[in-house]
Amino acid sequence: MDVLHSTWFWLAVIAAPAILVIGTLARLARREPPVKLPPGVKPLGWDEEDDAPEKLHDGDREPPKH
Repeated sequence: MDVLHSTWFWLAVIAAPAILVIGTLARLARREPPVKLPPGVKPLGWDEEDDAPEKLHDGDREPPKH
């Protein structure tokens, strides 16, 4: 009986961290919903993936001001 208990103990000791890591990675892999912005605030241009290349200029949102 002692062997059975010690076997289950070591199985739990080995499996618990693995289950914890898999659960944490699965939770981090979910995509979070967009943040609610206050009224009147427009999302940044690069957040909209379909028209982002037209708005970007050499990595900036707008050309430099002189």
